[in-house]
Amino acid sequence: MATWQTITQTGGPSTWTAWGGNITNHEVFAFTLQGAENNVGALISNVTVFDNQDGAGNPNYNITLTAVDQFGNPVNQGITGNFESNGV
Repeated sequence: MATWQTITQTGGPSTWTAWGGNITNHEVFAFTLQGAENNVGALISNVTVFDNQDGAGNPNYNITLTAVDQFGNPVNQGITGNFESNGV
């Protein structure tokens, strides 16, 4: 399991890259929501794995993150939290 630094994002979608933390090329990702307005959440989508993107042979993941309302619609609100992963 790996945990990345806390990030804050407004709206989205935005693509983040996760690497390091002894991750493998088969991980499950979650976003630990630490702060948001009422009825605003975080949607993770388009998780893509790459080998050797950093030149050292380590896997890297591109993850799309969007702030959404309770119906899954994108909103221009802030969300704060961090990505976490666990090998499967």
